[in-house]
Amino acid sequence: MLEMTPQERLALSVTALLLAAGIGARVVSDASLQASAPTLIEAAGSGAPLGAAQQRMAEEQIRTRPLAEGEQLDPNTATVIELQRLPRVGPALAGRIVSHREANGPFRSLADLDAVAGVGPAMIATLAPLVKLPPAPPRDHVPSQRSPPATGGRSIGSGLVDVNSATAQELEALPGIGPAIARRIVDWRQQNGRFRTAAELEKVPGIGPRLRERLEPLVKLGP
Repeated sequence: MLEMTPQERLALSVTALLLAAGIGARVVSDASLQASAPTLIEAAGSGAPLGAAQQRMAEEQIRTRPLAEGEQLDPNTATVIELQRLPRVGPALAGRIVSHREANGPFRSLADLDAVAGVGPAMIATLAPLVKLPPAPPRDHVPSQRSPPATGGRSIGSGLVDVNSATAQELEALPGIGPAIARRIVDWRQQNGRFRTAAELEKVPGIGPRLRERLEPLVKLGP
């Protein structure tokens, strides 16, 4: 057996201590990172100030966290980052969902989501069990969320809404029409006269071909 000098034994002991210290530091560091993950997510959600790198890390943790079994998101309160937890919803679409609700008021049903560019029937079917919204009403049904008007000229017995005489409040009963778009319909009508065809609804800011197609079987063009 080789014998070591006192100096060699001392050097070996120091090396062993340094190795042990390094391993211990790595274990503590890994544990700290794991423990910090929930804290970063909580801080990001609460609006607490974070450094740029920490903010990006927290947002990425939120974005990539899968929905738990039975968990649902409320598209009327979820942030752009939170909406990206939904399947097929990327940053651009999440941003459009938030912009639409800010401009037109809250989504009242799944049908209202169809007014957002990039959301179609297939996506609505995918999102239905994952979001907190009532199901889309049948296409031939106008949800009655307001009391019927006292006069008979605003909303007809058939359930159709006359876009040439309905008030902004009555127009909001139509799917995809929030307070802002309803007000724009009334303003357009006052400035340009009655709508002569359903296609003219697309001249109202916020109404595109898809929303116009959804509205067409639900509205009437009165005199």
